[in-house]
Amino acid sequence: MPAAAAAKSLPPMAPPTLVLIAGFARAGKDTLANGLLEWSTRPAEHINFADALKEAGNHFLDYLQLDGDFFREDFKVENRDALVSFGKFARRLDRDVFARHFANWCPVMKHHDQPSPETVICSDWRYINELRVCQEILWERGWRVRTIYVATSGIGPANDEEMESIAEIRASHLFDQEYIFKPDSRNQIMTEGRILAKSWRL
Repeated sequence: MPAAAAAKSLPPMAPPTLVLIAGFARAGKDTLANGLLEWSTRPAEHINFADALKEAGNHFLDYLQLDGDFFREDFKVENRDALVSFGKFARRLDRDVFARHFANWCPVMKHHDQPSPETVICSDWRYINELRVCQEILWERGWRVRTIYVATSGIGPANDEEMESIAEIRASHLFDQEYIFKPDSRNQIMTEGRILAKSWRL
């Protein structure tokens, strides 16, 4: 086959992609994100809306010369109330603040000499406005936005706010992919991540 004909037969490159994953805490969102990330064939990053809040918290600690790191799991859990309060305060001033920061960061993020990601996976999607803002900003830059809902049998909402926000997303949005897993299904979740990464050409 001539080289030109072979080139024409290749599938077109998929555009840069943001994958938003919604679901209750402990439903398997991070595990699925890890599966997608592990099997992505393009430069990929796993970042969350809450990362900007953690970064701001760390700047606060640094300014006051206090020890701590909100990206460290034990410190985050121990001081969760502080993060939640500050997050609510920021969203009260500007409902879209975290979503806008996140969406503007996706196309330009870069770590040292690594290429900018062509796939970004977010596993803490909780509010319908986050989807709207990401679509408005990223579609203009040639990105596509894909959505996933993850549930695990026996896992319910952590609190009333989570129940209401996830219910609002489910009532107003048709997901590109939905999963309901049985308990202790880590291997299956990882496998589904691999299959989806290939299907979506991430």
